[in-house]
Amino acid sequence: MNKISFILASYDDYLAAQEKFSSLKVGTWGGSGEKALFGDITLKDIDKAVAIDELLDFLAKNVEDTLAFGDAKVDIPMLDHCQIGVAMGNGGKEIKEMADYITASVEDDGLYKAFEYFQLI
Repeated sequence: MNKISFILASYDDYLAAQEKFSSLKVGTWGGSGEKALFGDITLKDIDKAVAIDELLDFLAKNVEDTLAFGDAKVDIPMLDHCQIGVAMGNGGKEIKEMADYITASVEDDGLYKAFEYFQLI
């Protein structure tokens, strides 16, 4: 098991989970804009950048050859770690501010447009 996800009835549910599971990392996600719909509990000090390194090690590839896509705060460490970080058009303000490139939303062919922009298709 690497993550436990749960539905938030209110933001107070998230705060209660943070208090109850203080030795773990408790996060929120989902919803439009900054509204949190779900919570998750994971191990501390593990994020998507760590996962990228594990995958690169397994594939015997270099981080210099990476491109990451994201639309939420939880994706920021991954975008920051990879050679190119692409924020989706439907993403929040924080990820758009740190991204190397902002593409269209998923619904507006954002992945395709980014691959086209970086001449990967």
